[in-house]
Amino acid sequence: MFKHILKSSFLVFCGGSMAGGLPENTEVTRENAESLSVKLAKIDSGSADTSLYQLEFANKLGNCLAGRVQTYLLLGKNEISGSSMDYKVGSEQPSVLLHMPASGYDMAVTVQYCCSEGISPGCKQSISISSVNGIASQ
Repeated sequence: MFKHILKSSFLVFCGGSMAGGLPENTEVTRENAESLSVKLAKIDSGSADTSLYQLEFANKLGNCLAGRVQTYLLLGKNEISGSSMDYKVGSEQPSVLLHMPASGYDMAVTVQYCCSEGISPGCKQSISISSVNGIASQ
């Protein structure tokens, strides 16, 4: 997990420093998820081998539109893979589905807001979930 946080911080720092600074990050917990308009629920994947989660998040954080979702598949403390998706928000309560193997895996997610465009797009704010399994409702 620490390796993931270190890598994520490095990527945010590199992109942020080139685009005007680091984003202000808020860690999502069970205690503050509702106030951040974050809903994370485990749903039936149809297979015992696959865990499936639905993550709903606010289309805006303050006056900032959501512009990027980054996901990281974790096995223990090791990051197995990651992805970053830039997009235009199309609804009041956007959501993404998160798929992962059911046994021993976890996922971390960062949603970034107020993202600029161009060669080195940076974002001003973000919310992050360091453990999907840790805060998901069953």
